[in-house]
Amino acid sequence: MDPEARANRTTVTEFVLLGLVETEKLHSLLFIIFFFAYLLTVGGNLSILAAILVEPKLHTPMYFFLGNLSALDVGCISVTVPPMLGRLVSHTRTIFYGACLTQLFFFHLLAGMDCFLLTVMAYDRFLAICRPLTYSTRMSPTVQRILVVVSWACAFTNALTHTTALSTLNFCGPKEVNHFYCDLPQLFQLSCSSTQLNELLLFG
Repeated sequence: MDPEARANRTTVTEFVLLGLVETEKLHSLLFIIFFFAYLLTVGGNLSILAAILVEPKLHTPMYFFLGNLSALDVGCISVTVPPMLGRLVSHTRTIFYGACLTQLFFFHLLAGMDCFLLTVMAYDRFLAICRPLTYSTRMSPTVQRILVVVSWACAFTNALTHTTALSTLNFCGPKEVNHFYCDLPQLFQLSCSSTQLNELLLFG
């Protein structure tokens, strides 16, 4: 690229999240709907987690993983919905570049952990059904913890890879993100540099 043209480019320091609707009159209605949906989701997952912790009969591998999944669901929805609710109340749509990357990292960390944990839960049910005689030894508390730690490590690596790869892209305008939170496909559309590697990491 021509050095003079590069000098004329302005680096984007913040993005504008277009959200779900453009009409401000609907913001109050959306706030009420999503606020109560958020409370219901968080309350339901915390109730499951509390029941698992309190009831000794539920201290089994399946419910151990289910408790982790409930905690993850709370975290995953808390990364996206509360910031959106805050923007609906304040009528502001902007999000700083660093905050956008942070939201992207935590969303992919928790969503990725969800996927890995569901795989672990499928493996747990496979052992329980197909290997019942050796299930207690193959799915001991130590094995359960190892599986969760490995899942966290894989999810962290995946989220860090995507966030780091995105941070290498140049954003010089436009800066309107057609979404209510920062996510990779929408940000790819705004980049003024090649996203081939990023798309390969995401869809490959």
